[in-house]
Amino acid sequence: MTDPVRLTGDESFTDIDATVRDFWAYSLSNLKENAARGYLAEFLVAKAVGAAGPRIEWDAYDVLSPDGITIEVKTSGHAQTWERRGPVVLKFGGLPGGREGTKVKRSWSAATGGMIDAFVANVYVFCVQTTIAERPYDGLDIGAWDFYVLPGRVVAGTGQKSMVLSTVIRLGGECLAWHDLAAEIRAVAEVNNWDQSGGAVAPEEKRDEMSEDLCIHDMAPGTCALCSPRYGGASASMLADTAVVYVSPSHVGHLAGCLHKDDEDFSRWGEITRPGAWQDLRNGRAVATDSGARVGLVANEACKSCIARS
Repeated sequence: MTDPVRLTGDESFTDIDATVRDFWAYSLSNLKENAARGYLAEFLVAKAVGAAGPRIEWDAYDVLSPDGITIEVKTSGHAQTWERRGPVVLKFGGLPGGREGTKVKRSWSAATGGMIDAFVANVYVFCVQTTIAERPYDGLDIGAWDFYVLPGRVVAGTGQKSMVLSTVIRLGGECLAWHDLAAEIRAVAEVNNWDQSGGAVAPEEKRDEMSEDLCIHDMAPGTCALCSPRYGGASASMLADTAVVYVSPSHVGHLAGCLHKDDEDFSRWGEITRPGAWQDLRNGRAVATDSGARVGLVANEACKSCIARS
């Protein structure tokens, strides 16, 4: 691929009295339009990480940071240039998942000049223009944007080709302002690469000497609130709602004390510490790990034995 030409805006067309800046003003002045808003979101992410550009149309990722982080940028917003009917749905498309068996999204690679299986960027940044339709729209107000960042393998692990904002948040995306974006992108990129760098070591599994429950919290026998059935009379459903969920490489979530493990190599497991994660998983929602040896590992289903116990 040849190096892209970077124009300044002062260049003049032949035969007409117009500059490139005139063309840009004609085609991109309305920053409320979806195409322009998408370009602006990519520009904001590029500025945050110090990427010089220019953008490459249809490349496998949108932004490449100076330290080599590949970033995919997805955009949504409350206000549109057309009259909206029905409630606002903040949704992001073009994700690498493919639920239809082997039909996985493909993308064009500028490096190879051809189509490749869906490239999974190190980091996905979900950008939301928050101005509601009833308010004046200022396309130059950077404070009107919210940003959410997820590891690429978390996004790909859901198998989804699109997702709504609530799913992004449930998978661990936190609402950020633009000035916090660069640090979060670098932190999430490190999380995304933990599998390759070894990551943290999962705690050694231990057997409670007073029961058949398995405890991996290093608690004294009979004292673990999450593992011991003798804990203070608390209901199983209450404990399950606050319990850590342990996710196997087979993308199955288990509660502590489960004797029906589908993989005994705990260095390949991850943990979900967020309250309510088990209930989300039981309700059929995919949930990503946020702790343990494999951060970002997605649980797609709950262990049936653990469901029966909770």
